[in-house]
Amino acid sequence: MKDWINWKSRCYMVLFRGDIKCKSLQRRTSISVILPCDNIHFLQDSEEIVPQPYKTLYLLHGLYGSDDIFLANTSIQKFAEDNGIAIVIPCGENSFYVDDEKSHRFYGEYVGRELLDITRNIFPLSDKREDTFIAGFSMGGYGAIRNGLKYSQNFSKIGMISAALITDDIVNYSDDSNVLRSRSFYESIFGNLDELKGSDMNPKSLIENCSNIPDIFMACGVDDFLYPKNVDFYEFLKSRDIDAEFVEAPGEHTWEFCDEHIKEFIKTLIR
Repeated sequence: MKDWINWKSRCYMVLFRGDIKCKSLQRRTSISVILPCDNIHFLQDSEEIVPQPYKTLYLLHGLYGSDDIFLANTSIQKFAEDNGIAIVIPCGENSFYVDDEKSHRFYGEYVGRELLDITRNIFPLSDKREDTFIAGFSMGGYGAIRNGLKYSQNFSKIGMISAALITDDIVNYSDDSNVLRSRSFYESIFGNLDELKGSDMNPKSLIENCSNIPDIFMACGVDDFLYPKNVDFYEFLKSRDIDAEFVEAPGEHTWEFCDEHIKEFIKTLIR
């Protein structure tokens, strides 16, 4: 695959959707990969060559999503192609991108380490920390900050769009028929909720113990039900003198908001 993509040492837009076998999950799982294109201007008889290896954004979907959901609900594919950045979108199921030893589903290890190794062996992606980024929407925003910090040696920037920063609250949940309010659902993901506060699944705890914190970009709509949690986390970062950008704008927990602000984050990666 890698030799084919590098034929003539260039590529004309690649959208790859397929399965990979990964040790972290002990099974095959799907991914979508967007590679930037060389822009050919026929009327001007000119072309713009995107240098390889590519800067890469590992992009995490939200609850109920899959690796193709950004392709279906945002314009990110064309934006990535036009701006010369590769995007890798894994399937995280409803895992919150954390590790479950009992079921041997190590989603944190997968998106924080193994996925980078696999995709770099297949596609012409940079292996430099300064060219490697992680971001996500909703549940994926939580996964981005959790794994961007836990594997901070691999990522230089973290993007959180409407992030599901719920670890301070779910300990107080009771069982509910709605998954979003169900204590048993979150226990199946995070384990003993009473031990969550000081664990590596709590972003605030990770901040306290991370010596090489990546740049952090946050965006959340002021009408989003997760807005107070995002404000609280931003205030926590400021209290620790951590430099982070927080974009507050009109909007709810929608794909329209995600589309606008994930592209705003990407602009910071290509400056």
